[in-house]
Amino acid sequence: MAYMALYRKWRSQTFDEIVGQEAVVTALRNQIIHNRIGHAYLFCGTRGTGKTSMAKIFARAVNCLHPVNGNPCNECELCRESESGFNLIEIDAASNNGVDNIREIRDEVRYTPAKGKYRVYIIDEVHMLSSGAFNALLKTLEEPPEHVIFILATTEPHKVLPTIISRCQRYDFKRFTSGQIFDHLQEVCQAEGIRATDDALRYIARAADGGMRDSLSILEQCVSFYVDEEIDLAKVQDILGTAGTEEYARLTDALAARRAPDALRQIGDIFMAGRDVTAFTTGLIGHLRNLLLMKAMGRDGAAILELGSEEATALSQQADHLPAEQLTWFIESLTELESRMKYASEKRVLLEVEIIRLCRGASEATDEALLARVAALEKRLDEGVFVQKGEKATPAENKNVRKEAPAQPLQDLPKVRQPKMIRTNGAAAQVLEAWPAVKKRIISQEPGMYTLNLMEIKPGSEPDQLILSSNSKIYIKQLEDDGARKLRLIEQVIMDETGAKVHIRTQDTSAAPAPEMDLTDITSLIHGPVDILD
Repeated sequence: MAYMALYRKWRSQTFDEIVGQEAVVTALRNQIIHNRIGHAYLFCGTRGTGKTSMAKIFARAVNCLHPVNGNPCNECELCRESESGFNLIEIDAASNNGVDNIREIRDEVRYTPAKGKYRVYIIDEVHMLSSGAFNALLKTLEEPPEHVIFILATTEPHKVLPTIISRCQRYDFKRFTSGQIFDHLQEVCQAEGIRATDDALRYIARAADGGMRDSLSILEQCVSFYVDEEIDLAKVQDILGTAGTEEYARLTDALAARRAPDALRQIGDIFMAGRDVTAFTTGLIGHLRNLLLMKAMGRDGAAILELGSEEATALSQQADHLPAEQLTWFIESLTELESRMKYASEKRVLLEVEIIRLCRGASEATDEALLARVAALEKRLDEGVFVQKGEKATPAENKNVRKEAPAQPLQDLPKVRQPKMIRTNGAAAQVLEAWPAVKKRIISQEPGMYTLNLMEIKPGSEPDQLILSSNSKIYIKQLEDDGARKLRLIEQVIMDETGAKVHIRTQDTSAAPAPEMDLTDITSLIHGPVDILD
């Protein structure tokens, strides 16, 4: 018998074998049991989440001669013949995306199946169809024959025409958690006689990034390279071209401390070990992202990252002494570098140059000289060290001036401009007061929006308008992606929490000039005549 890849061999054959998609399984199984089968379905989700497997199970189940609780028996004539293309036609829209391909389908659907009730068409990556092909498909979906079922699968549903989506039953497939992938990998290893440590399987589960198929492909790659050997963490990292958590942690510390020689020596050692440049950069970005998550959410971040207690403790300790602004700057810079690497021949050189740049210059928020100046100013304000206007004095003389200067009545103090106050009215004012509670509920519903903790909210130009601003383009892009779905989610939660209907807008402040510090706002809080030293 010819060798079969693990992801094909372990593809689910019944609804009971599907992992992690309970809601979709329940809905489709009930339709089959109660004979309430629709004519068109849209399966959405990232790669490796089981869309095609679910489509094939459903296609066999609707024609099965002896279904069991909605599952196909996989033994009758129609179940066995489905894999050979009988009553089940699979089309890859990435390579068959023209209008002529869809017209062929329109011509075929007129004929009833020779056996069974339905002819099922599975169109994978349907978002790749041309506009003409979409329009041709639309007519068929609008008035389909009773014996035809369409199952459209896509990783990018926002590219599918709304008129197509409105004619389909849409089901969204969730990404698998690392725990679910780990459990499945253990089952596969036990059945296939593969020796692998738990640390190795957990690393594969995280590297798969929510895709079960990817995890099985990585496992198979490791087994093929290390035949008859136990798969441990070091071997998995070697296959993937990534470094260990400790290596990323040391490099991050070197970047934060601006120790360029240490960082470059570490990179040299990593590449001498044969690590892939792009994979290493991706892994470093992932480590920095984990640190930022732990920084923003504390110990709650460990649950989202699905980390063990030891790894979570190590990340938390490192995150404690790294400013969030610095981590954000590192992530943004390395993400841009990662995109440039795709077209570069000397990827290592690009990384080394970027490492030097990160070590030599950081954003103003993490500039040591600026922090020292601010600390000195705060100390002088706390100590009350001031000079009279037009005079120069040492700190010791300032203390004497402070002691000898008689207290003045408030009415005799020089007039200073009062700090500007933000005026709010309408629904926006109500929301600003409730924003901490609103933000907490949003993050509980969608943990990926933890970055709201790092953004500023303020009133807009209209009474019912609010502005979410950030100097990080990544945070702004995350809110605006997917048709601004996250912005609409924020508006809905605000409505549920406060009853206020507001419109959320975003503002990118990364390119805006830094506002000059209005020192009169500071001096207005000081009870005494002061002058600002240059």
